Amino acid sequence: MGRIERGWEITKQSFAILMSDKQLMRLPFLSGISCLLVSAVILSGGGLIAFLVIFYTRWESSPLLNYFLIWISVFVLYLVNYFLIVFFNVALVSAAAERLAGRPTTIRGAVAKAWERKGKVMQWAILASTVGVILRMVERRLGLVGVLVSRLIGIAWALASYFVAPVLVFENLGPIDALKRSGSIFRETWGEDLVGQFSIGLIFVLLAIVGVVVWTAMMVMGGAMGVYVGSALLLLYCITLGVANAAVEGIFTAALYRFATTNEVPPGFVPETLTMAWRPKKRKF
Repeated sequence: MGRIERGWEITKQSFAILMSDKQLMRLPFLSGISCLLVSAVILSGGGLIAFLVIFYTRWESSPLLNYFLIWISVFVLYLVNYFLIVFFNVALVSAAAERLAGRPTTIRGAVAKAWERKGKVMQWAILASTVGVILRMVERRLGLVGVLVSRLIGIAWALASYFVAPVLVFENLGPIDALKRSGSIFRETWGEDLVGQFSIGLIFVLLAIVGVVVWTAMMVMGGAMGVYVGSALLLLYCITLGVANAAVEGIFTAALYRFATTNEVPPGFVPETLTMAWRPKKRKF
């Protein structure tokens, strides 16, 4: 079974769980809305501060001051968004885990669980945003080499931190310990030097392409009205896909964590789906 086929099977199995409890989609939606609103506030505030600095220095502000203000703004933007994303991801994983265990779930209960972990979530957000800003600085400073280094480190970081959300939910560890625990779950269950055998995101990209094709057909056949109606429908379709993608990812993360820590296959999933989610990289000699 190839990566796309396995990704499709994983998406179908996770989506079936989602359809049995559609309220899980509210959490990614709330996360997206919160990030948009907070980002707008931060960017507006950063623009105002930049204007005031330029105005009071009569357009002769120090380059070092400008550099400092830019990266402080980037860090704050990263920090707040990471906090909101991780907070709602923790809530989603908590709700998904309850659903997989056959217990009733509520959005209020999931958010309350995440709020209990708000301190640990903030600590992780500080660590993750610091790493993110450093990688951005490396990209800007080292050009193409920096981009390659940043991508490699980013992939390793994404893999090592994959189980951080469920670890924060169920083990209540600090950021460094959560990262170590997440990595150890991989090593103990799937081995070391891993490569993904699935791609949920790719499945939703393919579904988005289908929407673009339909939009193009409406634009060609419907004229101006087709453009307006098609664009509105495409926007709504892409938002729905994005929310569903995040919800499916959260459900599958909760299922994998349960499988890795208890060796139990959650209801609705096939054992091969979980055991073959990752495999060790093949060595080339």
